[in-house]
Amino acid sequence: MARGDPPFKFENLLPYYNGAYYASVAIKGRLAAAGQVEAAREVTAYQEMVTEFRDAIRETAKLRKFRNLSS
Repeated sequence: MARGDPPFKFENLLPYYNGAYYASVAIKGRLAAAGQVEAAREVTAYQEMVTEFRDAIRETAKLRKFRNLSS
């Protein structure tokens, strides 16, 4: 994002993190095939972090939906 761009919309976060996760799957596969086991393990740690973020985004979306329904 360039300076002055509008903030990233919440609705775009889940597709963004899904893309990041699936890109890491491809990278991890290539690293493993090249015999770079330690690098592939580091990607696993990254995937766990992205998964936690996605779970938090989903939970926040549920809370927002509930809040909007009860208003």
